[in-house]
Amino acid sequence: MKQYLLRSLKYFLTLCVLLVALIWLKITYEQLPLTMAQMVKIYFSAWNGWAMVVTIILLSATYPIFGFVTRRVDADIVADKEQIVAAFATTGLELKTASEGTLTFRATGLQRLTLLFEDQVTVCQQADGVVISGHRRTVIRATIRLEGYLVNKRRGNE
Repeated sequence: MKQYLLRSLKYFLTLCVLLVALIWLKITYEQLPLTMAQMVKIYFSAWNGWAMVVTIILLSATYPIFGFVTRRVDADIVADKEQIVAAFATTGLELKTASEGTLTFRATGLQRLTLLFEDQVTVCQQADGVVISGHRRTVIRATIRLEGYLVNKRRGNE
């Protein structure tokens, strides 16, 4: 629950910064003779300003629900470790920790910032394959690449 609230707060602050940036761009590029405070007052005197705030609150409250996923892949963490690491490397993630039955990957550089430092992806061994958990976009990209690498490996072994 604590992680959910932290993620919601991060997205709320990010969306608020984007809203302020949009108001600033409107002032700057439309050559309006208004200050930022005057523009914000005008913006929130109409219903659409408050609708934007409600939208930001709803998006930030629900994003952690649909922004993070868990996927299962038919693989073995020991036998297919090379393919797993390669799939995540092409996605922009590098292996940070490896313990028995679990691999943890993290993004590097600017990608960490774009993911708001919610870039940790874990790969855990289960009886029927591996389970990949983390940020939706990252997990789906890595899963697609991993499945392709595993198909190529199995074709090469035949």
